[in-house]
Amino acid sequence: MTDPPGWYCYRALPALARWDGTAWTGDTHSASAPPALSGPPRPFAFLRQSWVWWMVAGQVLVIPPALASGYTDRGLWSWLSAIGYVAFMVGALQVMVRYLPTGRLAGLRGLTLIGVASGLVGFGIGFGLESIVDHSFGITTTLWSTGPIEEGGKLLIPFLLLAFGSERFKDPLVGLYLVLVSGATVGAVEGLEWESRAHHAWYHLQLALVRPSAELPHVFVTGFAGAVIWLAAWRKGRAVTLAGTVAFGLAVGLHSLHDGFITLFGVSPSPNPSSVAQSMSQAVGKGLVGGFFALGIGIASLMLGRHGARELTPPGGVAAAIPPWRPQIKTWGSIEPVRAAAPLPVPQPVPFGYGGYAPPPPALAPPSAPPGWYPWGDGSGRVAWWNGSVWAAPLRWDGVAWRSR
Repeated sequence: MTDPPGWYCYRALPALARWDGTAWTGDTHSASAPPALSGPPRPFAFLRQSWVWWMVAGQVLVIPPALASGYTDRGLWSWLSAIGYVAFMVGALQVMVRYLPTGRLAGLRGLTLIGVASGLVGFGIGFGLESIVDHSFGITTTLWSTGPIEEGGKLLIPFLLLAFGSERFKDPLVGLYLVLVSGATVGAVEGLEWESRAHHAWYHLQLALVRPSAELPHVFVTGFAGAVIWLAAWRKGRAVTLAGTVAFGLAVGLHSLHDGFITLFGVSPSPNPSSVAQSMSQAVGKGLVGGFFALGIGIASLMLGRHGARELTPPGGVAAAIPPWRPQIKTWGSIEPVRAAAPLPVPQPVPFGYGGYAPPPPALAPPSAPPGWYPWGDGSGRVAWWNGSVWAAPLRWDGVAWRSR
């Protein structure tokens, strides 16, 4: 399923990073000549990817039930928007894993069910605790407590599996997938819950234009925390790490700030008549304004989520990934990571036992050059594996992965 352990190019600059067979270790060193990687994507290239159409379909599907609720003044119709919220969250999840080999995870269906169950439990915990806080301390305190309550609820089951489950759940890709499915489930259920309990006929339509985008941080912000927590835990060999704790604290802080920000200016968080649509035209106008604002926050959340998820892009996916989704080799949880910056010498071809030519062992001062892929000296793009002592069979880079010659 994964690339074998070794040193691989991870960016378009002369640099290699070490992959342990499951994740990047955080070790890097420079190289004399990396393989050519693709540059920025063509304009509107994202329109050819499935995630955008899942999200468009989801946004479209939540509107007819809201219109029916508005025309009939019966909120029961809004429950049909569940299909749209699920589709929208599927698209949001696909954004985060589009360059990750999640489709090849063993027992993917079981992992998905665990993630959905985790999201349902997380939503139940959040709804229950926030109801208690609201009853005891008021809506303002409730909004500022949503961060620890909801982020903790979404991560509860996946983290327990990381800490006490089998070795399978320690894989950073498995952990990220569980967290993303959990967050997407919470987002879908929360969006449906908001829309179904609207207290004015046309408020359903207003919320239908806002809530799908408003649920994106449940996937992206929590996904960032999940990526850091699991990668740091894998490298450190324990569930609780400083990097993971900081990432979780950041997700909590951003969530609470998002929900409670307006109270800093003395603005009441409770809906008032002027903010609630009383007609279809008002619902469209207010909904579009709120929807674009929520989408902006969602895009900002995606930038954070990508910062974590890109670190799990495997060597075989680097060439296919656009530059913003290639790993930067962060050292989250790394134990004394190797960061060798001295440039390697350009090798000269010498006779080689495989019927061709390969560079001599790198003439570096002790300690010797680290194991890795080093290019042949003929400009053909072929490379050979130096294990620290001897050369292995030559390979070539075909733009996607290393292949036998």
